[in-house]
Amino acid sequence: MITHKISRGFDIPLAGACDRVVVDAPTPQRVAVEAADFPGLKAKMLVAEGDRVQTGQPLFFDKKRDGVRLVSPGTGKVVAVELGARRALQRVVIELEDQDDYCSELPTLDLVRLRQGGFERSAIVEAIVGAGLWPLLRQRPIGKVADPNREPVAVYLNGMDTEPLAADPSFLVQGQSEELQAGVDLLRQLTSGQVYLTVRAGEQPKEFEALHGVEMHGFKGAHPAGLVGTHIRTIRPMKADESAYSLRVQDAVQLGRWLLTGHYPTERMVAVVGEGVADRRYVRTRQGADLRSLMGRFWGESTRTINGTVLSGRAADRDGSLGFYAQTLTCILEGEGERDLFGWMIPQPNKLSFHRAMWSWILPRKKGFSVDARVHGGPRAIVNIGAWEAVTALDIHPTYLVRAIQSDDLEEAISLGLLEVTEEDVALCTFVDPCKIDVGAVIRKGLDLYEAEG
Repeated sequence: MITHKISRGFDIPLAGACDRVVVDAPTPQRVAVEAADFPGLKAKMLVAEGDRVQTGQPLFFDKKRDGVRLVSPGTGKVVAVELGARRALQRVVIELEDQDDYCSELPTLDLVRLRQGGFERSAIVEAIVGAGLWPLLRQRPIGKVADPNREPVAVYLNGMDTEPLAADPSFLVQGQSEELQAGVDLLRQLTSGQVYLTVRAGEQPKEFEALHGVEMHGFKGAHPAGLVGTHIRTIRPMKADESAYSLRVQDAVQLGRWLLTGHYPTERMVAVVGEGVADRRYVRTRQGADLRSLMGRFWGESTRTINGTVLSGRAADRDGSLGFYAQTLTCILEGEGERDLFGWMIPQPNKLSFHRAMWSWILPRKKGFSVDARVHGGPRAIVNIGAWEAVTALDIHPTYLVRAIQSDDLEEAISLGLLEVTEEDVALCTFVDPCKIDVGAVIRKGLDLYEAEG
């Protein structure tokens, strides 16, 4: 295994980590597929309210992007097709029946023939798209669902996560070596390049050690050592006009399970973390499960629930559902109505600060810091004090990149590294920024502009 050390970054030690215990969540009454998981989606509906759908049956596809075809994560009745502004799809809600009735038209591939190279790449791609599993593959640059018509120079399989309170990917795939290997065998057929498996240095679970057909790289250091953008830049930087696919090890398990069973895989395991929930565990549930059934009586009233982590997740309401990409459900307190006496003017040893503005850097906390959803101020002008550069592991200048995007200078933004980053790569910049700039939103604006003009 090749080991890499990331020198720049910052770990956010938060209270509310979950125990490494797996429990089965109550069977959800409803599941949903939410359009918010797929930015820029322009959906073409294939079902309507009142229709009965089978597990794996297509619900809608994206008219703008090939490969984005979403299928039903359960069998039952479509009880809601919720639309937003300009009739844009928000979510499709399905009321579940007692048993799964799998769609017989779901494409399958013979695993033995696949391993022998008996399929053309186009046939493999068509099968994955038809099975509704292609959205598991993300593409760099842009950071959206991969273009099935563009062969990547490499595939990055991420087996680590350094975001605060994030689920441990190696724990999520324990006991699923066969499915993981089948998923890797499938990924190898999608590229003429290499499949890279990235893990935390010094930790090699048996599921990873037994894998064939991957080149393993270990990373150590603070966040963002666990992000795929960091891995690409360190292992094999892309040239102009090149692209790469990325996915997580649990996503590869889903692909492998589909190959082995011929059915759409609906089971998901997520880590429920944060001080806003009383019972913190790894929970086995169904894709798209409604959060009320998943969280149950352990859900606090004044709680902000996030599909993902506090750095790169998406806020969910109480009537929402488990996100398509969520491996972690983070629950933090809203903090609404609370105020700190004298604010920053007192030492506050219980507050986390990257800039060492609080005494907490002298008195480290073993169990992590408590946080809530308050912003503590509004946006200000950009002041270049080097905070963003101190936590950026990529070889870019984020301050100048943001300025170029805000001035709509796309050519300058590209030259400054726009195509190397997505929102998650600059999430730490937002966290440490004293000017309260949402850096990720600016980066997404630039990437959308590039995509529109490309």
